[in-house]
Amino acid sequence: MIYTVTLNPAIDRIVHIPGELTRGQNHRSTATSFDIGGKATHVSVVLSSLNIANIATGFMGEGRQDVLIDLLEKKEVCHDFLTLPNEEVRESIVIVDETNKGSYMITEKGPNVSPNMLQQFKEKLQTTIQKNDIVVFAGNPSTQMDPKDYREVLEMIKSKHCRLVVDASDRYLQEALAVKPYLLKPNQYEFKELIGKPLNTLEDYIHAAFHFMCDDIEYFFISLGKEGSLLLHHQEIYHIIPPTVKQVNDTGCGDVFIGGLVYSIAQKFSVEKMCRFATAISASKATQHSSSDFELEQVQALMEKVKVNQL
Repeated sequence: MIYTVTLNPAIDRIVHIPGELTRGQNHRSTATSFDIGGKATHVSVVLSSLNIANIATGFMGEGRQDVLIDLLEKKEVCHDFLTLPNEEVRESIVIVDETNKGSYMITEKGPNVSPNMLQQFKEKLQTTIQKNDIVVFAGNPSTQMDPKDYREVLEMIKSKHCRLVVDASDRYLQEALAVKPYLLKPNQYEFKELIGKPLNTLEDYIHAAFHFMCDDIEYFFISLGKEGSLLLHHQEIYHIIPPTVKQVNDTGCGDVFIGGLVYSIAQKFSVEKMCRFATAISASKATQHSSSDFELEQVQALMEKVKVNQL
């Protein structure tokens, strides 16, 4: 089974405005819509859209959970979240203008998770997860969760001999790196924080990536935005170059990329096909107005345009 774990899910309020977002100017929205937010939930959307069985789990605030559950069920996502009493599902504001330069996002910090609720969640995972399952932790927990608690959860998951996939940032990324998951995916900004020094060119990233060569992490991806991504796998480095598309909303592209990777692992794709599929599905997502949608026919066409170069 595949489990996606979102410790701090959200409802994305997507606001479209004409022209370019400018300080001091009154912008009147042309459309507002709602979508699933919170990282690993997007992975479940991808898997469910591709008819791969999975269960979305994690924590969900009591307030507004009906809205998020409705969004999940409309995307046919099977869910089993723990409800946090007297807390509310956070909302993220995504602003999309007409410049095709990317979206703006404003997020709330999220609910408090008590020690008792955290223990309940650990026990739930302990009794549910089996050997060789794929468990995806995408997105940071609420800032109120201690990174050491986050690491304990990851270590417990890894001890079950399953395939642990992690996409996290800041201190949570550092804790995840110490656990050495099956797959780890920082983006360019998170990787620079991990390195602790400026990285300005693709060559800088490639040189820095060599320091993370280790057989304990099967797949180490570094996403680089329009520059594509780097993959460290079995002492080899690959540069994956995405196709050019008309970008509408880049929110969720990294999450959909993870979804494509997890799907590829489940389908036992070759390394090259995995890179092509995940990159193409992320590129397709960028052409959509929502936070989690893509077009499968478009993905198939874009796969042929993805370049995978072994360095």
